[in-house]
Amino acid sequence: MYTSTPEALQALADAVAQAQHGLPLQPVTVIAPSRASALDLSHYLGRVLNEGRGSAAVRTTTLDDLAEELVAADGQLSGRAPLPAMVREGAVTAILAEAPGLFAEVADQPATARAIASTSAALDAACPDDVTGLSPLVREVARVHRAAARILGSSWYTSHDLYSAAAAAVQTPRIRKRLGPVIGFQLADEQDPSAAAFRAALEQHAATAYLTAASSPGPVEQVLSASDADDEARAVVRLVIEKLAAGTPSHRIGVFYSAADPYRTLLAQRLAEAGITFVGPSAHGLADTGLARGLVNLLSLDPANPDVRILLDVMAQGALHWQEGSLPSSAVCERLHASPPADQEDADEDHEPTEAEQKRQQDYAQFTAFIAVLGERLSGVFAARTWTEVADTLADFVSEFLGPRAATERPELGKARDLVRDVIRDLELLHGIAPAPTAAAVRAAVARGIEARRFWTGTSGTGVVLGSYDDGVGRDLDVVFFTGAADGLAPARIRENPLLPDSAGHLLAVKLPTIHERASARKDQFQRLLATGVERTILFPRGNLRAGGTLQPSRWLAGTEVRHLPSFAHGLMHGSPTGVAATGQEWRVRYLLGTGSLTGDPVLDAVSEIRADRRTGTFSRFNGNLTGVSGSIIDPQKPISPTNLEDWVISPLAYFLRRVLRAELFEDVTLEVQISNLQRGNLMHQVLEDYVRGLTDGSQTVSSERLLEIAEAAFEATGNPAWLRHTWDRDKSRIRTDLQKAHESDQQARDAGWQHFAVEAEFGAESGEPPVELDLQGGSTVRFRGKVDRVDRHSGGQVLVIDYKTGKADKYKKLTREDPTAGGTRFQLPVYGLFARRFATDPGAEVRAEYRFITADGKYERVGYDVGPDVENRLREDAGLVMAALQAGVFPPKPQPEGHGYTNHTTLMGAAGVRHTWERLKDDPALSDYSRFFQEEK
Repeated sequence: MYTSTPEALQALADAVAQAQHGLPLQPVTVIAPSRASALDLSHYLGRVLNEGRGSAAVRTTTLDDLAEELVAADGQLSGRAPLPAMVREGAVTAILAEAPGLFAEVADQPATARAIASTSAALDAACPDDVTGLSPLVREVARVHRAAARILGSSWYTSHDLYSAAAAAVQTPRIRKRLGPVIGFQLADEQDPSAAAFRAALEQHAATAYLTAASSPGPVEQVLSASDADDEARAVVRLVIEKLAAGTPSHRIGVFYSAADPYRTLLAQRLAEAGITFVGPSAHGLADTGLARGLVNLLSLDPANPDVRILLDVMAQGALHWQEGSLPSSAVCERLHASPPADQEDADEDHEPTEAEQKRQQDYAQFTAFIAVLGERLSGVFAARTWTEVADTLADFVSEFLGPRAATERPELGKARDLVRDVIRDLELLHGIAPAPTAAAVRAAVARGIEARRFWTGTSGTGVVLGSYDDGVGRDLDVVFFTGAADGLAPARIRENPLLPDSAGHLLAVKLPTIHERASARKDQFQRLLATGVERTILFPRGNLRAGGTLQPSRWLAGTEVRHLPSFAHGLMHGSPTGVAATGQEWRVRYLLGTGSLTGDPVLDAVSEIRADRRTGTFSRFNGNLTGVSGSIIDPQKPISPTNLEDWVISPLAYFLRRVLRAELFEDVTLEVQISNLQRGNLMHQVLEDYVRGLTDGSQTVSSERLLEIAEAAFEATGNPAWLRHTWDRDKSRIRTDLQKAHESDQQARDAGWQHFAVEAEFGAESGEPPVELDLQGGSTVRFRGKVDRVDRHSGGQVLVIDYKTGKADKYKKLTREDPTAGGTRFQLPVYGLFARRFATDPGAEVRAEYRFITADGKYERVGYDVGPDVENRLREDAGLVMAALQAGVFPPKPQPEGHGYTNHTTLMGAAGVRHTWERLKDDPALSDYSRFFQEEK
């Protein structure tokens, strides 16, 4: 027994040299605890044997690889393949489906088959011939194990078969000659009884010798604690940088962790951020790639009714590419889903769709066609009758929807696609073993296969070694860091297998290790780990910031002196314990905190300017002042809607985000449990439009029954299966009542001499009526576009333009002829009134514009006024001011007031922060011309 791995390495070199003394080609077999260790031993022996000239006939291998080699040489398992866990699980699933026994209530759960399959691997060597003495549960597990073995037949071999065949092969002189002297280096006691039996055979027939080094924590080890795993990873990176700066080659440094979660990803990320080349597991696996996530998400869809939200998410990740057809961008599809274009069958026959409307219709048709094809292909995958057919159809599915976008693509994408195809090809192994495929089984098999594949970074000898504690045993290194040495991680909690408890051990064919024996083995392994290297540092976290709570140092570190490292934040403020900044960002933050400035960093300068302007209330480019932007933000020649101006008054910044940058909010109506206010308004508008159009073109007569017939058809088209039935029934009843009231009101107007003249009359579009033009002060002209719900004309020549409203009337009551824009906040009625003048037969005829509230919430009120020259002058003044602001680039961050939806641009940006900025900004002199628009609503 040696106290350090370097001592054991020297002893190994001496043993090999002695075995080959006078016989330089004498075979020598060295068994290492891992493949990485075996590679280190090969390199070490090559450096030190024969005065550095290298070694010959020395095999460094692992016990598993040696067994494979001997069995292949002996030919005992020829024609058989190693049994994958997925195939064993498939056989167990087949037995549970046919004869579940005690597992009847949970037989259809994937976790049940997984747990039994894992236990079945232990029973390969331990299952007794007589199971009568076992408990009912263990007896059932043994029954399923034996039945699964019969399904698997002789095409596969287990690790028990492998080690048994290898043990038999060792007994032959030819194999023993091939092996030569056998040396076990840093090998732990085998927990697998089959592997232990193979080791025993080697000891008996090949005279195996063992070299072991182990150490307990002592003064030579430095024990450090960090606030949490994140700070621990940062501290390790700083310490590695320090060693690299001192001249230690990177490949002579090792970093090992107790638990893959979270250390594997954390350490890989921190090393990469610091620009340190490392060799070991990557921070990410196949499951982290957009392509693999996309496939798993697509397989989760219901082929008959795909969830478009999931589909949009896959598209947004950039992995989806439809090879057989064209598809709009993910952003376009998202907008089309949120707001589909009007059905062409419902469109006005006299209205020629604009080029933009035609493009939306085409995009929507492509999107819906894609969804239909995707659902059809998914149905084909799930309808496959065999696993071979599943693999074929799924491979075609990936090629059609997740294939490369071009002949050349980023290497990581191609690698991920190749691995996904490997996962799919592995499904063929289930053919004839697992039950017939189902959608759930296909999803589970693909998800597990993807989750099991991880990426590897680097090539041996090119960088810092990264791995688990097991990877660190028997390594040839100078400086090592052991992370995660806290109770609960090292040692991790060892749980008893409820399907094969320790109490059944004495009844099994061979003895399996108990919980206590497994715990003791983990401690022995940790002591072997501590022997690695010359300089060792042990770290553990004091807490878990993810799950909460505090952590204690590992019980294996009892009696050691611990030095507590300050937090990362403390290091930024006062310098890290090593004085080393791990990344460029950390260095810049430290320098800035120490000096108060950092010249030559445009990003930091811009951030500082943003914070200063928002803190002091300066109307700059960071607070919506785009007066310095070259070019026009809006096109003054392009018609603009009156609601466009109203949106600017409500919140200029929200206007800029929505109208200029096109940053629309995505509101998923499929999440609603009842009809929204917007949907209710659109439905009532559509019903009244269809009804009034029939009256104006003479295709139908006045009839409340006909109005309700149209409403019922609209209910059928609008209804959402996700809506609660009783709320939808209640809403339909209310809508019927409101429509009936609107019909009665219109009938009274008809009796008084009014007739419907136009419905959904549009102006300012690319085709149809020209825009409403209004000459402004200063010589410019604003052109308005819009669409009015209805125009009525009286037998006396008066004209009435009506805009339906389905909400409350309260916020519109300020509209009067004396204040026709309500302080510059409402522009629809005056613009609609100017448009309605075109329908007057007498130029001097009275024209009135009004909002008609057609629901009980609005109390069926009417708000409006006559549109005369005085109204036109006020519109000219207020609209001119808003247009001047738009053309000048004035978009201050005025918060959107309450009542404009819970989710709006203000709430998404943080309502409190926006209000805080606005309070300091609203009195800026540059905004004084517009101050009357920004008065708080009472």
